[in-house]
Amino acid sequence: LADVVSLTPMAVRYHLNVLQKDNLITAPAVRRPKGRGRPQQVYTLTDAADELFPVDYFGLTDYLLDELSLQMGQDGVRQIFCRIAERLACEAPPTRPDQTIESRLDEVVTFLKDKGFVVEWEVDGPQYLIHAYSCPYRQVAKNHEDVCLLDKQIISSMLNTEPLRTSCLTSGNSHCTYQISRPIELIVESS
Repeated sequence: LADVVSLTPMAVRYHLNVLQKDNLITAPAVRRPKGRGRPQQVYTLTDAADELFPVDYFGLTDYLLDELSLQMGQDGVRQIFCRIAERLACEAPPTRPDQTIESRLDEVVTFLKDKGFVVEWEVDGPQYLIHAYSCPYRQVAKNHEDVCLLDKQIISSMLNTEPLRTSCLTSGNSHCTYQISRPIELIVESS
């Protein structure tokens, strides 16, 4: 290794120790050569080091969704996203019998934040609005808007009502907004 990088063996050991201390390489495994010779130390990259290299998950996802669309049609892809949303929503805390809609909205926001969204909710007259200012799927959604079914279906499943998306990041808006009609009893309580 010292010859390859044009450093002294001592300098190479120093840099290997620094990389190991920074959790970028593993402790050396010792490999014994067949026959004669000194044992070799073999280092491997850690997951933390691997994350420093470029990745193209969005590109791969784009190709996969294109291929799925060709093979299954757009309706098939939508069904897949709906099933994924159902699976994700199953991870959400269950609704409690005495729970208010506001408390459930707090849980929706917490759940979506745990999934990588930057999100909040507010009351706007006779309705609730959920605003998502950042989306973990934004790059994929640029070419495959059906990805947006995920958050809509999660919200729908957790609130047991169909939200109306009134704005979307992929359409050039500053955030996605979902409108949820307030139940009559909550309107009476707040007036």
